[in-house]
Amino acid sequence: MNSTDQVAGSVPVQTEDPRVTAGRVLAMVAAHFTTKDPSDVLEPHSLLVCVGAEAYKLSDRPMFVGAAQMSRAALAEAPEAPEGITRGEFALLLLKAATACGFDWRSEDSEPTAALQVGGHA
Repeated sequence: MNSTDQVAGSVPVQTEDPRVTAGRVLAMVAAHFTTKDPSDVLEPHSLLVCVGAEAYKLSDRPMFVGAAQMSRAALAEAPEAPEGITRGEFALLLLKAATACGFDWRSEDSEPTAALQVGGHA
């Protein structure tokens, strides 16, 4: 069994609208981009990797059960990344997309809120 350094996220209620869950994943990616090297230019592969990692965390880590569907749904809702945009700037676009999906990332029980406040974007 492989270990991971990913911190487990809050598992969404199974009755949650899949689009809201996609927004939750996008907000978690935004929190990551805000706290980890926000002034660096977004690399083309970073969104794909981070969406997969956050979906994996959110699905409570069962490989190939839920995470793949969450990843696909989140990527379908993600905005296109303009060339040269920083990770922090793109995080703001991700939060707009998360909100459009119906996910309220500003609620008190929302994991990304604390990270975004640390990054100064909340």
